[in-house]
Amino acid sequence: MKHPKAFCTIITNNYFSWALSLYDSLAEFDRDIILYVAVVDHSVEDHSSKTIGKNIKILTLDDFDGVKFSQEIIHQYKDNLNILRWALKPVLVSKCLEFSEKVIFTDADIYFFNAYQFLFDYLDASHILLTPHWRPLTPGENPAEFNATFRHGIFNAGFIGASAHGKSALEYWAENCYIFCGNNPEVGLYHDQVYLNLIPAYFEKVKIVRDLGCNLAGWNIDFCRRTKDPENDEVKINGTFPVVFIHFTNVTIDKILKGEDHLLKPHLEKFDNSLVKNGFKSIISQRLEYFDRLVREQNESLWDKQIKKLKQMYYRIRY
Repeated sequence: MKHPKAFCTIITNNYFSWALSLYDSLAEFDRDIILYVAVVDHSVEDHSSKTIGKNIKILTLDDFDGVKFSQEIIHQYKDNLNILRWALKPVLVSKCLEFSEKVIFTDADIYFFNAYQFLFDYLDASHILLTPHWRPLTPGENPAEFNATFRHGIFNAGFIGASAHGKSALEYWAENCYIFCGNNPEVGLYHDQVYLNLIPAYFEKVKIVRDLGCNLAGWNIDFCRRTKDPENDEVKINGTFPVVFIHFTNVTIDKILKGEDHLLKPHLEKFDNSLVKNGFKSIISQRLEYFDRLVREQNESLWDKQIKKLKQMYYRIRY
């Protein structure tokens, strides 16, 4: 019997702490949620002791056998684990649909801060869920981010949801990732991501998630404006949407730490604390080295006092 819903992510061994933190953020709002974690290393470490008491199911490359385009992708990119992770996303979702009625894929550097059941509810009437990058709509707002839409794609491949009826779209995505999963701006290709542009045109019942609290990141500061509710200090997006999940890429973290996205700083602190709790102890030294580099570069957007305050925050994190 299939589970009604599940999340999945795909990592290498050294990012298992990130998968654990993703799970913890999901379990805070649904203790029964299942997270499938695909580990693409050719030799998978024993992570079983870390998943005790958690609804985490670990998949290896062997588990993809029988899924369309899986073996071709594995053979094609076996020597580059990063590209292999990206190219296997549609295969992973297809595999998880064998166990669950509805599946949502997220990158492991995503963290949830509010309930997400509405995303699965969308899949009652839709086959595929996509989230736009929500970069600026005109070049006058931010030319670099506006142009990035045409290099990196309309939709972010760090999130995609599917029901069983979405398998044809997933197979289209997998086939193209097998053919080419790299960066070729001259012909408009960017790894696994630009292929998502075509899904709403060529496949039926594709839901574009317009809740602007979903997939917040450094690239959508201009369109998804962060505001604070004066009544309860809750961060809202464009004064309306609560923060559902944040995509903590390096770009996102940089903008938060530089003060350009300061309202998300408490969210980053919660994410970092979760990583440390789940064994990713080097996060502290990495962040402190980052602050020191900012001082060396004499970054004019940061005052010395602000850097010191942030460093003190990280020193207080216990591990």
